[in-house]
Amino acid sequence: MTTIDSQEVEDSIKILEEYIKGNPKTQELKRALAVKLVLEKYRYEKIQQILSVSLGFISKWSTAFNRGGLEALKSEYKGKKGYLSSRQRQQIIEWLIQHKTWDVSDLEKYLIQEYDVVFKSRQSYYQILKEAKISWQKRE
Repeated sequence: MTTIDSQEVEDSIKILEEYIKGNPKTQELKRALAVKLVLEKYRYEKIQQILSVSLGFISKWSTAFNRGGLEALKSEYKGKKGYLSSRQRQQIIEWLIQHKTWDVSDLEKYLIQEYDVVFKSRQSYYQILKEAKISWQKRE
C-alpha cells in the first residue's frame, strides 16, 4: 500500500466531501464515506459499525480510491482484480498453522491488514484453509 502525505490526505478528504455533498447514488455515497473515514484514521471495525458494511467493502473501496481516485468509486468503473502471489499464499498458510484457534473472519481480517486483499467469494478463504490442511469452524 502506498503512503500518502498529510496534504494529500487533506486534499482527498476535500474531494470526497464535495462529492458527498453532490448527492451521489446510495452505493457510491457509502463507498465515499467509507474511504473518507479510513483517511480520517477511523478503525475498520468502527467504520463497519457506522455504515453497516463489511470489512471487505471498506478495504475494497479504499484500495479502489487509492488506485483510481474518485472515478473508481462510481458504479460504472471497472477495476482490476488483485491476486496473492504464491509466496504470499505460503506466508498466509504459515501464519494459519501457527494459530491454535481462529475462524474464517480472522483470516479475512489478516488478509486485509497484511496484504490489503479481499476475496469476492468466501470460497477463496476456504481454499486457503484447505491448502493449510486446516478444517474451519465458527467460534462459539
